[in-house]
Parts: sequence; structure tokens; C-alpha cells
Amino acid sequence: MKIARCAVLFLLLLPALLAAQTLKLEVLKPQFKFGSGTAKAEPSTFTTAWFFTVDLPVWGKLNLVAQLPFALGKLEGGTVPVEDQTIGNPAVGLRFKHESLDLEVSLRLPLAKEGNFAGFIGSIADLDRQEAFVPNLVPLAGMVRSKIAISKFNIRPYGGVTVNVFTDNKVDSLNIVKQVFKKLKLNDFEMHVLYGAEGWWVPGKFNLGAAFNGRGWITSNGNFRQSAIHQMTFRARHQFGNFTPGILFRLPFDDLILDNVLGVDMQLEL
Repeated sequence: MKIARCAVLFLLLLPALLAAQTLKLEVLKPQFKFGSGTAKAEPSTFTTAWFFTVDLPVWGKLNLVAQLPFALGKLEGGTVPVEDQTIGNPAVGLRFKHESLDLEVSLRLPLAKEGNFAGFIGSIADLDRQEAFVPNLVPLAGMVRSKIAISKFNIRPYGGVTVNVFTDNKVDSLNIVKQVFKKLKLNDFEMHVLYGAEGWWVPGKFNLGAAFNGRGWITSNGNFRQSAIHQMTFRARHQFGNFTPGILFRLPFDDLILDNVLGVDMQLEL
């Protein structure tokens, strides 16, 4: 798939080709256990999902956003050893950035491999970005984020939708666009809604935050309550000039597999 390889190479070289406004690296580690007793298996220390994001100014308040996901997976303690790694589905999108409002549209290229443990790790690491590691999938997404500032606090509600079009596993790059268009025309897709809000206390360079996130599968046969999942996230970050590192701890409300997620992130403004 020459087009797919070129897309990945473009995402990797993007910071060198243009003066990037923002570079961000996120590393997420899901915590969970399978089985019980001597047969209990759990992920290794370095079993993680990585998201590298580049945010580039294009024109005025319009930015180009590109993201490359990657995952490492190793299961220890089970009867069968499991270890692999995978690139996810890279994302490309446009974001309109305003002081109190962000509008973003994006799509992902179907590069994730089938049947690997690392892909499973990536798909459970972030509720809002599950599509980054689902194979044979082209997600089309739209998101609206706002910001309400009150003294040293700010609240950031958001909402959006993702339309997931599944492609044939042997389709070549040139036919992906035709296949996606055809399935959209026939209403052959899944639709999910994403919603939530972040709250931040920003007294100075050190910030504390908490977020509630939800995801609902609105084209499922069940009712919305049965198909929706939710989580709570706690964050801390500190600004060192143009460099801002942070940590997070995430707790799922509905997931029967995932115990929690630990994460670190680093953002560089240029």
C-alpha cells in the first residue's frame, strides 16, 4: 500500500518540513488482569499506547493537526506468552482555534494490523480514540470544544460524533475512498457520540484538572444507556516556559476489563 506508507512517512517528517506550532507526546498505560490464581496474566511495565501529535498553523486561526499512534503489548504470567507491537491508524484533520471555541474535523487512515495484543492495548487506553487501533476502519470525526473561564478556574465542555466505516481487509489504497463513499451512501456505518467536560484550576504555572468523559454507540440495537460507557480522569501539569509536562490517572465506570489507566504527556510550543 504505497499511499499508506507515504502517509506515515509524511506524518513522521511533518515537524521537519514545517515550523510546528505545537508538538505533543502522550504515553498511556492501561492496567488490568486476566484469570485468577497461578493463571493470572497482566500487562508488562512497558505495555503502553503512544500518541504523537503535530499542530501546525495553516491560515489565520485554522490549523492542520496530524497524529501518529503506536502501541506496545506484552502479557506476562499467563499460560501463553504474548508480545507484539503495532502502528495504529494515523489521523489528519483541520482545527479552527479560537480563545473560547475549537472546531475540529478529522479522519484516520486504515493502517492498524489485525489480531494483535498491542492493538487491543491501544483501543482500551483512551475512550475518545478507540478508533486509532481498530483494523480495517476509516473513522470520520467532528468535535466541538468550548472554554468557560471563571477567575482561576476554567471549564471545557465538548461534544462530537465519529462515523466509523469498515473496509474490506484486502482492499487496496486506491479503492478505499470509493468504498467509504459507497458505504456512507448506503448508510453502512457505525455512529458514536463523544461528550464530556474538563475542569481546571489554574492559579499559576502548576495546574490541576479533572474530566468526565462519555461515549455512546447510537446506531446499536440496544438503548443508549446500555451502549454508553464513561470514565473519570484526574490530571496535573506544570509549565516550564514553552514546555509543559503532565500526568494523569483515569478510572472507568463501566468497563469490566480495564482497572485504570496511568499516563504522562509532554507538550512543546514553538
